[in-house]
Amino acid sequence: MRVFDQVESASTQRTEQCDRAAVQSEEALESLLHANPAMLLDEDVFIFSRQHPLEGGIPDLLALDKFGNVQVFELKAGKSGTGSASEETILGQPQTYAQSIHSYDYARLNDLYQRYKSDIVQGRWDVPERLAPADALRDAHESVFGVSLKPDEFNSEQRMVVVAEEITRQTEQNARYLLNNGMNIQCVEVQCFERDGSQHRTVATNTVVDYDLSRVRPARAANPTYPEVVSELVDLTFPKVRHLVDSGSPGLAFENTDSYRPRLQSNHADHPDGLKYVFYLRPAEWNSIIVAMDYMDQDRDTLDTLLANAEVFEAQGFHVNPNRSRDRIVGFSWDVDSAEVLDDEEFLTEVAERFVTLVETGHDVFTAD
Repeated sequence: MRVFDQVESASTQRTEQCDRAAVQSEEALESLLHANPAMLLDEDVFIFSRQHPLEGGIPDLLALDKFGNVQVFELKAGKSGTGSASEETILGQPQTYAQSIHSYDYARLNDLYQRYKSDIVQGRWDVPERLAPADALRDAHESVFGVSLKPDEFNSEQRMVVVAEEITRQTEQNARYLLNNGMNIQCVEVQCFERDGSQHRTVATNTVVDYDLSRVRPARAANPTYPEVVSELVDLTFPKVRHLVDSGSPGLAFENTDSYRPRLQSNHADHPDGLKYVFYLRPAEWNSIIVAMDYMDQDRDTLDTLLANAEVFEAQGFHVNPNRSRDRIVGFSWDVDSAEVLDDEEFLTEVAERFVTLVETGHDVFTAD
């Protein structure tokens, strides 16, 4: 793997090759990946445990994928299968951890999460508290993935991931053998680079052994969606807010319109990146319909602004939850008995009007200065 910096000036463009910068220790690698879980795989992962003992030892990181499967991450500074971690150990250890956690039901997974959340709050790990975004594991998982799982839907499969600065040819061959014989195993390289005279460091990742997610997707019913309702809500709301979100078309402004959680992303220069206005259409599962503000970024100033303006939102009838840092921070909900309410045109008009008011209030808050 080679990495180049592109250096531009008024008269020329050139590239300079970056030099490999070794990770100082496995603890440093673990901290880097813990704080930046997006680097772990080519998919979202939610870390819910770090360095907590299992029967077979102490795994580096435990995470959940969007299906609720447990992912065991075994980390190695330098080359896999060298030093204190032989080729046998680097692949055998995550199998031991996966076997240990195979029998964990949701309650035991949640116990691990509670200890992890407490560690973060108490400052054991130098990571933001937003990495544990809710009090319960189910709510935290839903906050990250937007998918509501039942307790018995967690831990259907165990996935093993070996992460090292370099995956040796032997590790790769052994991992592929295990993969071909039914083990859910992946291998990922994480390497740091820097250029002479620069304090800037670049991190590159490469998935060496991988598989399609259909391999670990449980055969369960999907969350119901209501595309015709979403289309109607978009038609009712977008003409009234398009000037506030600085967007020319509903197709560009609204995301996830094929899900139960369609959301509006503002392009207004004064609105923070990562702030979403969301319809939560879960009448049968939650017995509620919700319009809310979600925040998908990491800027604490945005959260502080929302909380500081709680009275502004509450004056418009919205609830502000000071304990949430990602989803449904500001919202309004209707208690409903069934999905039949979505056939009521008068009700949908009311939902649309509340949504428009939420966007207007958010606009006023972030453009107040």
